[in-house]
Parts: sequence; C-alpha cells; structure tokens
Amino acid sequence: MKALLDLGNSRCKFAILKPGEADTFGAVPYQDGSRLDVIASVLEPYELDSIVVCSVLGRQFNEQLQDRFAASSFYFLNPAERCFGITLAYDDPGTLGVDRLAALIAAKVRYTGSTCIVDCGTAVTVDVLDSGGMHRGGVIFPGLASMRAALEMDTAIDLNREAGSFAIPATSTRDAIYSGCLSAVAGGINQAVDRMQAEGEPFEQIILTGGDAELLMPLLAQPVIHELDWVLEGLRHVSECLGA
Repeated sequence: MKALLDLGNSRCKFAILKPGEADTFGAVPYQDGSRLDVIASVLEPYELDSIVVCSVLGRQFNEQLQDRFAASSFYFLNPAERCFGITLAYDDPGTLGVDRLAALIAAKVRYTGSTCIVDCGTAVTVDVLDSGGMHRGGVIFPGLASMRAALEMDTAIDLNREAGSFAIPATSTRDAIYSGCLSAVAGGINQAVDRMQAEGEPFEQIILTGGDAELLMPLLAQPVIHELDWVLEGLRHVSECLGA
C-alpha cells in the first residue's frame, strides 16, 4: 500500500493506493492542529510501504515527517535531482516549486501538444509546457485568500473569515473586497495566459486546478479543462517510474 502526499501551504491533499481496491482521495486543512499532526491523522490508519511526497513545507518539516513514519519508504520529489521527462527553463532547477514540477509531469503524461497549467491555491502559478516536454517558464502571484488576508492585515477592515458574494458593483465592503480580489486574480490569469500564448506555441489545452479553480473558472477568458488532484496525478506517475 502506498500514499501520495501533496503538502501545500494550507492543506494536505492525499491519495491512498491499495492494490485491487479503488483509490482513496482527500484533502484536510491544517487549521485544526499542527501540520505534522494533521498529516499523521491521514496516514496513521494505513500500513504504508511507501510514501511519495510533493512538499512546499521545507526540509526541516520533511525530515520530521520522515522520522515520524520511519517504517515507510519516502520519496520527496525534488527538481534539483530528477524531473521525470521534463526539461526545466529555470537556470537553477532546484528553485522551481516542487508542486509546479508535479503539475508539469501530469500534463506531459496526460496530454499532447503545448499546455498551460494554472494552479489556483494560496499562490497562483501559471506555467507553460511545450509540445516537446520543455518547461518554458511561468509566473506566480497571490491567490484569492492571500489577497484578502493582505487587505485585512494592512487596513482596519475585519473580514471575519467570511468570503462574501461576487457582485460588481458591490454594496458592502465585504462583498467589494471579495469581488475585487476575485477579479484581480482572474485578470492576472487572463493576462498571463494571453501573453504566454502570444509569445509561444498556441495552447492545445489550458489546465485549471487548485482549491479556487471553480470560483475562478466563470471569470476566465479562455476555455479551460478543470482537473482535480492534478499534483497527485503527477505524483502517481513519479511513483510508477520509481516502482514504489
């Protein structure tokens, strides 16, 4: 039995792969406890032989996780070590976010032709993978929750954790902030996608993934394919390549 872990800034996304049974997928926010305890609550019910991990939580945390589940074999995806068929545009591959690499791997396995991958989480990343498996680069900017949090931190506005409703023009401060931030994120995606497409191959597909994908989809100018658990799909291929 094996586990795939996508450890983001706000949630643990996971897949449990059991031979002869349907795979189990899920996502757990960290807000209800320490990150390590939340992840442990996901893994402890299973006797796992191997765990394949995409983590943006840092080396120290990764070592703590590995120590806690010492009975299992760990593999941490690392673009500085192996990219599983992707050629990276970065001068220093090790500085590319590991979640972005996993998303690129999934795109190369699932689709043909030039692909744009938009991941809408705590940060929004927009990356281009050409038809030859070359990563052409990308952009990063704050996601919806990050923008709202920044406004709350830098002003006297108290959002009380309530998202608000989308309306332009809005008739309350809460709705105005929610609508403005959502529009800003969608506008950033539209700008990045259009610019990248104008300067390279036409995109055969635009993949939209991440926790805010459904909120943003109606505001995007280009047709997109909504893919759930996209980073985990990349990790599945990594696991198969490793024989883990």
